This record gives sequence, structure tokens and C-alpha cells, in this order.
Amino acid sequence: MAKKWLPALSLISLAGCLAVPVLHFLGKLSSDSYKLVFLAASVGWFVFATLWARRK
Repeated sequence: MAKKWLPALSLISLAGCLAVPVLHFLGKLSSDSYKLVFLAASVGWFVFATLWARRK
């Protein structure tokens, strides 16, 4: 069951990693929020993508 969720979670994390800098550049996020959300999205990307790659 977890195999089905890993690709989706990794892609959501990747989308977060790409969207957060754009939102910060547009002035929608403060520096503190930018750092926190980008950290969470980056950790999520590395964890979920690694688990997804290991299960293939």
C-alpha cells in the first residue's frame, strides 16, 4: 500500500521545492516561512524519492 503513495508524496514534495522560491520571490512568503517550508519540502523529497527508488 505504501508503494502507491510514495510517488505521489515525492512529486508533491518536489512541487513544493519548486513553488516555494517563486512565492518568496513574489513576496507571498516571509523569509522565515520560506526557510521552514522549503526545509520541510526538501526533507520530504529526499525521504520519499529515496524510498520510492529503493522499492522499484
